[in-house]
Amino acid sequence: MLQAQYLSLTERYEWLEAMINYVPDFIYAKDRNSRFLFANRAIVANNGFTHVEELIGLTDAEIHPVADARKIDEVEQRVMETGEPDLGVEERRLKGEGWLMMSRVPLRDRSGNIIGVVGASRDISARKRAEELMSAQTKLLQDVARGVELWSFLKDARLLLERLLGERHIHFLIGEAHAATFTGEAVEFPIFSRDGGRHGALVIEKADGDETSLMEFLAGVAQTVGIAIDRHHDIAHIAFLAEHDALTGLPNRTLLDRKLVDLLASASQEQKSVAVAFVDLDNFKLVNDSLGHAAGDELLKVVAQRISTCIGKSGVVSRIGGDEFIIVLEENIEPVCDRLHAVREAISEPLALDGVDIRVTCSIGVACSAEHGDTASELFANADMALYRAKESGRNSIQLFTPAMGEEARNKLIRIEELRRAVERDEFVLHYQPQKDIRSGKVISVEALVRWQHPLEGLLLPGAFIPLAEETGLIVPIGDIVLRKACEQARAWQDRGLPELRMAVNVSARQFLENSLTSQVASALQSAGLDPRWLELELTESLIMRDVEGAIERMHELTQLGVSLAIDDFGTGYSSLSTLRRFPLSRLKIDRSFIADIPSKPGDMAITSAIVSLGRTLELEVVAEGVETEEQVHFLTGAGCEMFQGFLFARPLPPHEVEDLIVRMAEQADNG
Repeated sequence: MLQAQYLSLTERYEWLEAMINYVPDFIYAKDRNSRFLFANRAIVANNGFTHVEELIGLTDAEIHPVADARKIDEVEQRVMETGEPDLGVEERRLKGEGWLMMSRVPLRDRSGNIIGVVGASRDISARKRAEELMSAQTKLLQDVARGVELWSFLKDARLLLERLLGERHIHFLIGEAHAATFTGEAVEFPIFSRDGGRHGALVIEKADGDETSLMEFLAGVAQTVGIAIDRHHDIAHIAFLAEHDALTGLPNRTLLDRKLVDLLASASQEQKSVAVAFVDLDNFKLVNDSLGHAAGDELLKVVAQRISTCIGKSGVVSRIGGDEFIIVLEENIEPVCDRLHAVREAISEPLALDGVDIRVTCSIGVACSAEHGDTASELFANADMALYRAKESGRNSIQLFTPAMGEEARNKLIRIEELRRAVERDEFVLHYQPQKDIRSGKVISVEALVRWQHPLEGLLLPGAFIPLAEETGLIVPIGDIVLRKACEQARAWQDRGLPELRMAVNVSARQFLENSLTSQVASALQSAGLDPRWLELELTESLIMRDVEGAIERMHELTQLGVSLAIDDFGTGYSSLSTLRRFPLSRLKIDRSFIADIPSKPGDMAITSAIVSLGRTLELEVVAEGVETEEQVHFLTGAGCEMFQGFLFARPLPPHEVEDLIVRMAEQADNG
């Protein structure tokens, strides 16, 4: 029985020993003196022995270097003395490369006394290698996210790979880089771009034993490098767009400002001159409106190329928006004006857009340093003024800045500010020009004409301020002032018992486009308490012909209020009969240019007669403006026109003089 039990114990020991020997981990036991009591096959082989018996009774000091043996002994003695296990400690292998995870626990007898130490360790080299590769990949991705400069990123990536791979050859072949040469076999990992193209390749010298995980890591490095290059290109593109025009690629205002400051500083030191030229395409809006914005963009690119070719490297060409370009030229042998003439001629060369052959012209304004300003802002402002003069003078020309332009610009700014204050202070007064019915001899309507009661210059006629009001948009509040004052005056005359008069008020193009016009008219009528049938709004023929459908819609809005509409300056806007019939009109006013030369010009007489006949056909009243002679009255009466306005009857008059005239003419008509 005891023998059977002993054999059973023996078998179990052999089984346990066999199992431990097949475990790849390192397992051992030592006594209190750190001598090996047991070691599995992995430890025996790792320490250069063939049989476990060769290791039994030895200490680490007898098989390892003294320093390594001392470290092992310090841990094991601490475990045996304290009884506390030392678990999961990562240490580098003593022999060969790699890592072990070490655990030591006390070895106790049946009574619980510590008689030695049991140790076990596992090779975690593969895991540590994977962690190392993961850490390296993370470092590269962090560098990409931080926006590290590309050259610095590639340098760091190369150093990282050299640390991981040792003495192997490593090359990043980017763009035009030549292929690397190796003494041995190489592995190539493509570096792809975002759009599926290739930036290049990562080439590594191959080594025996390269594991799959390393290959996957290197492929990931190549992918990360591709992302870094894409980012580098994106940043470069963003930086380019920050200082260049997206459509033409020319420098924008930001870059131009910086370059001009440098050029002016250099020119000042060398006592040279710098010219700034503003270039604006004539009638560019017509190209956009007729051929579309795509054709307009194509035209701008062609013009940019033509200007750049003319200027070359001797200057700077910038697009600052729309169809506006700026050229900066340094002084050289060829005169600035000659070079700009070459630019103007190049721009005007014919080109085809969407199958349409066109020519475009340009206007150019020029200002030169020293003569016209020492700073970029002065030169820009003066060149812009010269450009305005070139366009004002008929376009397709080159205009050099003069001090007189600056004076005019300053005066214009002053006038604009005065006009703005005039609106705030209500410095506008109305005069009224009577319109006479030749049949009755009475004044049946008046036209309200605005005057500016300037605090220093006295009474100013519309020609002195209306164009500027149109340009600045101040015509809208001025128009509202005129409308309200006219309605109030018409009501005041009615309240004083004067014959009821139709009040005609001009509506500017800018006013007519305002969505609030109808509500402004309604408000003026209501505020004055004036019946809408006594208000007539005068619209120019050219105004309503710009957008016929839109004009008809706005005119119907106004007539629904009860006011009447008249076309002013008729005969100058090229409206057709079919179009004219669609407008809800009450009167036509023949433009004074057709009346002025009657009866000396038969052509004007024929046109005037035709307009009168057209008015009758459309059942409209016809008013002749600018009547100054009895001959004109005689002809117009014979043509069938019975309403007159002009200096022959009365100039525009202040309200009290209009009252006297109305009363006097009414009395004459009654007595006649």
